[in-house]
Amino acid sequence: MGLKVYGEGEWKVRKHGADQRRTWRKLHLVADEATNTIHAVELTTHSISDAEMIKPLLADIEWPIAKLRADGAYDQVKVFDELEKHWIQPVIPPRSNAVIWTSENGNDLIHPRNEAVRQIRLVGIAAWKQQIGYHRRSKAETAMFRWKMIFGERLSARLVTNQQTEAQIKATCLNRFTRLGMPKTVKRLPT
Repeated sequence: MGLKVYGEGEWKVRKHGADQRRTWRKLHLVADEATNTIHAVELTTHSISDAEMIKPLLADIEWPIAKLRADGAYDQVKVFDELEKHWIQPVIPPRSNAVIWTSENGNDLIHPRNEAVRQIRLVGIAAWKQQIGYHRRSKAETAMFRWKMIFGERLSARLVTNQQTEAQIKATCLNRFTRLGMPKTVKRLPT
């Protein structure tokens, strides 16, 4: 998720064009789908890829993780290697043009990603996501949504180190709000 550091608002840029330099930071969160608690927060510049953040995010988590659900940006060898080191089951959809990973001598690797590619070819991406419970990843998206609704999409601090501290403080506040109670949603029946 992107957080604005400084620059004009989106409406002004669309209407009148950009006058000043605009800067964004990428916020990386690890949220527990069962409790909605944020366990790890990293704030980076836009030049650092999502896949590079997997190692520091996992280092911030103090207890074992069974599964990690992430989007296609994490479909990279270094991510799968890092998850394998920690005995974490990856639930990451392969990219649309994904091919089976092979060893140096051309044999297909026995790898969770290759199994996902084969299964998607058999049943399609929608059925695969349903089978593996990929929709649970939306809990992380909900954490991002709650962040933006409560704190907005701007950072107040100007220095990167202060922005990282600001992100940590906001995550702690959001966790405290979560512990106080989450809203209960009830489906309204037609009258």
